[in-house]
Amino acid sequence: MRLRAATGDDLAAIIALERASFPTDAWSEQMMCEELASPHSHYLVAEEAGRLVGYGGVRVPRGAADADIQTIALAEAARGRGHGRTLLAELL
Repeated sequence: MRLRAATGDDLAAIIALERASFPTDAWSEQMMCEELASPHSHYLVAEEAGRLVGYGGVRVPRGAADADIQTIALAEAARGRGHGRTLLAELL
C-alpha cells in the first residue's frame, strides 16, 4: 500500500468508496470537494496496484491545539490488513 496526499482528481474514486462504505450516511460530492479544498483539512489516499483502496482525512485549523479525524474508509478487499491503522497513524 502506498499513501499520498489526496487531490481533486481523486474525488470520483473517493466518492465511490464513500458510498460503498457508508451507504446510509455518505458525504455528498460537494461536501467532499469542499473538504479536499479546505486549507484546514488534510486528506490521504491509499493505493494498491494503482487503484485507490482507501482514504482518510483530518481537520485542524491553523494554530489549533486539537484536530479531528473526519473519516477513514477502506475498500472491503483492503480491510483487515492494518491499512486503516496506517492511515490513522499518518494522519495523526
